[in-house]
Amino acid sequence: MATVLITGCDRGLGEEFTLQYAARGDRVIATCLDPEAFGKTHRLGANVEPVKLDVTDETAVLQLAAKLDGVAIDVLINNAGIPGPHPALEETDLTLWRSMLEVNLIAPFVISKAFAGHVAQSEQKVIAFITSRMGSIGLNNTGRSYAYRSSKAGLNMVMKSLAIDLGPREICVLGIHPGNVSAQPGRGLTVSESVACMRDVIDHSGPHQTGTFYNYNGQILPW
Repeated sequence: MATVLITGCDRGLGEEFTLQYAARGDRVIATCLDPEAFGKTHRLGANVEPVKLDVTDETAVLQLAAKLDGVAIDVLINNAGIPGPHPALEETDLTLWRSMLEVNLIAPFVISKAFAGHVAQSEQKVIAFITSRMGSIGLNNTGRSYAYRSSKAGLNMVMKSLAIDLGPREICVLGIHPGNVSAQPGRGLTVSESVACMRDVIDHSGPHQTGTFYNYNGQILPW
């Protein structure tokens, strides 16, 4: 049984990661803005612990890390993030841009730094960042979305540097694009399909894969 810490579990990918890891019997520490509502929505077993956490609150992050002192975390999934919108140049909202940088870029760094010791104590030793191909400079052929693109491009650089700095501790640091996820049938991957594929990438990763930017299906993406 692995121990998995996931951020942003109130809905979407984080919610599905929690349910899938829990279903296979892993211990899941699921951080949420509203853990009470999360617990009411799902029938959670004893192996799931919903925890209240605002990922932009560094003090709260450090307090949680201290509370979990001595707990070996096999997989840390930095999932919490602001997904959009994706406006054109003239409609770029600087206030939203600053929020995206705080949530999508700085918070995952703070969390990874706080829990690196916990991950290093584990067997699996993986830190995964749910990023986006929209953060790839090489794949940007359509422009727009300055806030979101820059937050994810920055996250990719943080991930790459952490892979180097945490290499001596044998921690595998990955960036994973979840694919085109849609709630509408036939328009893309379902949330369940995306998470199942990403879990497979995580399960098959090790020290030699650290610092890699993956598509949900294991394909390596360009920076």
